[in-house]
Amino acid sequence: MSVGAPVADPAADVPDGLAWHYTDGPGLLAILATHTLWATAAPFLNDREEVRLGGRLLAERILETGSGGDPALTRELAERVSESSERGEGPGPGSAYILSASSAPDSLAMWRLYGGVRESYALGLDPAADLAVLATGEVELVAGRRDGLYLYHQGWRPVRYRPEEQRALVDTALTHLGGLAEVLGGRPRDGEPRDEDPPPPPEVEARVAPFLDAMQEALLLVKHEGFADERETRYAVVLVAGDGPGGRAAEARLLSYRASAYGLAPYVRLTGADPARPGGPVVTAASPLPVRAVAVSPSPHGAESTGSVRRALLAHGYDVPVHRSAIPFRS
Repeated sequence: MSVGAPVADPAADVPDGLAWHYTDGPGLLAILATHTLWATAAPFLNDREEVRLGGRLLAERILETGSGGDPALTRELAERVSESSERGEGPGPGSAYILSASSAPDSLAMWRLYGGVRESYALGLDPAADLAVLATGEVELVAGRRDGLYLYHQGWRPVRYRPEEQRALVDTALTHLGGLAEVLGGRPRDGEPRDEDPPPPPEVEARVAPFLDAMQEALLLVKHEGFADERETRYAVVLVAGDGPGGRAAEARLLSYRASAYGLAPYVRLTGADPARPGGPVVTAASPLPVRAVAVSPSPHGAESTGSVRRALLAHGYDVPVHRSAIPFRS
């Protein structure tokens, strides 16, 4: 294809409601070449205070509403949430892996964050399309959490910035606590679990799991309202690995690691769903991502830059519209 080949009409229709994942030049090239996006473990997010903020709100609402069903259980739940969120973790036994995007396709704040003085890009992802975790080998998923490996996709969810939205999200999660005190009746709740305590029976795990999952989701969707201009939306994958060798071996096929300010950050690679098995949570071969459009940051290069992006997309099988930012360029 020649350098002067036509590109998509900048005014071509771009679907509404896309999740826009912002990245820089090297990031865009890596995404196109591998058909993958990285979802990073929550404790290694850029701002750990996000998780702490959600944890404080959860603990406060548990105490305010008495959601545990009795004072001892209520206090224990609040303490568990507070302690785990201070470590940047969720209250459940698993780890959440987060892919961030924005509902805004042309955000000056996001362009500056990801591009600085250089050109940056935003991939418009279809939030209704399935994503799958890319594994290095076959992985067996189990229904329970005690053995093997349990994984599920929470999908795209908008971040809540306003206090009233945050409380509503947390209160919805707390509805899963109904009757939990009766289910846990007779189990010790006077401090940290002792080594000799038996694991909870399956029926207790089945009742507690929805509450922990809902709490995990709420915890990861609360952010200070000062960041509201980002209009962030998040895709989450929750992974629970059993203590046995089978669970750890399966986990190793799903996780990769990268250097970060917080140490070696675990992440999972998300790719397009297997066309032969849509909805499958794990795949062993990458498929094209559900990219529906690409936006280019404010730039002095104009049509030349847009055309180059368009050709790179076509070279990797993505025939989608490319449009430039409407924000005036300032050096």
